[in-house]
Amino acid sequence: MSKLGEYIKSAIKQMKHNGYRTLMTMLGIVIGIAAVIAVVALGNGMKQYVKDQINGIAGNYGIVMIDTSKTTDFFTPDDISLLEEELPDIKGASPNDYGEGKAKGPRGTFLATVQSGSEALQYAFGNKLIKGSYFTRQQVESGQRVCVMLQNDAKKLFGTDECLGKEIELSINGKSATYTVVGIRENTNELYNFFTQDMDYSVTLEAPYTSFASDYGYDIGKWYQLILFTDQDVLQKRCDEAKVILTNAHGLRGANAISSYSMADMTGEIDTIMGGASKFLILVAFISLVVGGIGIMNIMLVSVTERTREIGIRKSIGARTGAITMQFLSEAAILTLSGGILGIILGIVLAKVMCKMINMPLIIPPTSIVGAALFSIMVGLIFGLYPARKAAKMKPIDALRV
Repeated sequence: MSKLGEYIKSAIKQMKHNGYRTLMTMLGIVIGIAAVIAVVALGNGMKQYVKDQINGIAGNYGIVMIDTSKTTDFFTPDDISLLEEELPDIKGASPNDYGEGKAKGPRGTFLATVQSGSEALQYAFGNKLIKGSYFTRQQVESGQRVCVMLQNDAKKLFGTDECLGKEIELSINGKSATYTVVGIRENTNELYNFFTQDMDYSVTLEAPYTSFASDYGYDIGKWYQLILFTDQDVLQKRCDEAKVILTNAHGLRGANAISSYSMADMTGEIDTIMGGASKFLILVAFISLVVGGIGIMNIMLVSVTERTREIGIRKSIGARTGAITMQFLSEAAILTLSGGILGIILGIVLAKVMCKMINMPLIIPPTSIVGAALFSIMVGLIFGLYPARKAAKMKPIDALRV
């Protein structure tokens, strides 16, 4: 242990003696390690950000679909009742028909997208109701013309979100009907706005499927997909169970006509995509580390040449080959470890600044920091081995002759 201490002291002494050269040599390692830390942090932060945004839109729903090319069956209101009976812990199930047209309010006419479903549709989009109430099962069953909209959309149509009980005219498929506003949702999150482009000239509404289908010429009670809502931790299991229940109910065993899909599948796909992108960027950062390692090796070779006489004296008074090797390996390892520590600090600072700029969570696993430090040492050992062996194999007489 005392010998190792001496090697470390010698390494630090050499680094101080050649301060400017030391800093220039470490630069490649600093940049490489900083890039690795920043990329890992940004990758983790982006994955968490996207997951949170998706969960904020629809983190608690799954979709069950029927392939009408494999069967003449459709889903019906009886299937909704069956799911709610067989899966009592779900919040509900709903069809999800939609139509596009125009909505006319006191402030003008806007493009409109209308999502229609049962009262369970209130759980779909992750943004809570802030005024009024959602349409009820009774309103759905009686086909009342009521609707729920976003706070921003209410302001577009009425100039205010104090519009409960007020009416708008919805025109879809060349047919018009008047709907009464019964509830206002809070505005959607950033990801939803990105995909919908948050257009100033469009609005999104939710209405009972019964009145929607009756008013605009859609089939009532014939759907090719249902959505069900439950807690996220059991969502995938309930989707799989719903698939089995509906397959048996429609007598479609072996037909492979009914499938299920949950938001967990989407987040898994995103993890795969972003994980691949992160690995590619980390690979690029590792290339920088390799370049830095080559720089370490070159400087260590220069150091061996400069200290040839010192090596000769040490060997002539009994220093063993292993001791010389360890001395130079220690110097290379300390050099790269110092660069690694500086790189870790720089990487954390960069990650904080970048995450703050793009409003993402900062996630830096401790394992990435430890791994970066260990990897920097490994770079020093690998690229310092050749210079160390070259120094250790010098013959004392040849070294002293220089």
